[in-house]
Amino acid sequence: MDTFDWVWVLIRIIVASVILTIVLVTMGFLTYFERKVAAHMQQRQGPNRTGPLGLLQWVADAVKLIHKEEIIPAGADRAIFWLAPMLSMLTASAAYAFIPFGEHIELFGRSIPYYISDTPVGILALLAFSSLGVYGLIMGSWSSNNKYSLLGGLRSSAQVISYEVTMGISLIGPLLLAQSLNLNDIARAQGGSLVTGFTGSLLNTPGVWFILLQPVAFLTYLTSAIAETNRTPFDLPEAESELVGGYHVEFAAMHFGLYFLAEYINMITVSAIATYCFLGGWQGPFGAAFGPLWFIIKMAGFIFFYYWLRWTVPRFRYDQLMGICWKVMLPLALVNILLVAIMRTGVALIQPDIPPLALGNLGVTWPWLVFIAIQLVFAVIVVVGASRATVGSWWGKSDRPRVGDPRSLTTTLDGDTPRRVELRPGL
Repeated sequence: MDTFDWVWVLIRIIVASVILTIVLVTMGFLTYFERKVAAHMQQRQGPNRTGPLGLLQWVADAVKLIHKEEIIPAGADRAIFWLAPMLSMLTASAAYAFIPFGEHIELFGRSIPYYISDTPVGILALLAFSSLGVYGLIMGSWSSNNKYSLLGGLRSSAQVISYEVTMGISLIGPLLLAQSLNLNDIARAQGGSLVTGFTGSLLNTPGVWFILLQPVAFLTYLTSAIAETNRTPFDLPEAESELVGGYHVEFAAMHFGLYFLAEYINMITVSAIATYCFLGGWQGPFGAAFGPLWFIIKMAGFIFFYYWLRWTVPRFRYDQLMGICWKVMLPLALVNILLVAIMRTGVALIQPDIPPLALGNLGVTWPWLVFIAIQLVFAVIVVVGASRATVGSWWGKSDRPRVGDPRSLTTTLDGDTPRRVELRPGL
């Protein structure tokens, strides 16, 4: 009978503790960097008092939230009101049990992994846990006994359920190319390079970043991920200008802080999925030795895009948000799956044992170049078509006002007959 390896169990516990600690500390710094990015975009300095360069501002914010008074509305369901933020936080944190930050490192004669669990269906586990957070939002909005909170919860349930569909379907293309649901296998499938060549043993995988072979899937995933995490311009469940704060309007102190933590942790999660499925995961130009570093750099690029988008794009209307999902994103994702399945089958017929794309064997791997060219043309057609479609009202754009006489404007009020409003010259 095999003896139980207590050392290996201890290593796993230490790895899990280190990963979760790093994630929580990183979340704190993400709030600091978002405020700094926002300040520079608005020609301000941002946090610069607490600690050197303001780096300890997030610690001050955490201390403030911990010391604030917990306020529970008189008509709230106290049990659910307490549990809702914790559920959002726990489901967001649990996803990191399935995210590998690299392969492994040799230490003390043992192979120490950069992950907690390397499951064969890691991508499905991530999608499952990322979708559970909406229950915390719905529970919190309902238990608050507030109409604004309830409206925010209803919006969140419709939004997350809708975009969860398109986000999952967008990943089917990369999974078909990688021929695996394991995140490490997906990274290895993108491990070839046009410069350095392929050094792995996988066959029938492209060997280049899937963003080149699946640009449309990347765009649909990116849009769905922003909506999934309730970030601007898809932050309709909060919508301060409409719902005063939405689902968390009645939460204060660490109850609000847990929702805040969950939002930023979910941002890291969807960035990690995008990094693995489209940017090669921990693969870099210097092999797997610097895997965690490359993985973090790629995720940082996605998170900066979140910040950039927040301060440059206005919030969508709710009918526009839902119309884009069901009228644009879902059909595009389905068409892309059909296209990639046909092309992948064609590549297999042309070259049954085709190696990953590399500079030294272009004579054999040229079907991958054709694949990339067709997908890029498809992406250009989609982007141009989407930009043209925005001038219409198909997915919820407001109609242009009709002006008859240049000196007057005809308006119609609800329940009233049309009337003419005179405009003064020069207006």
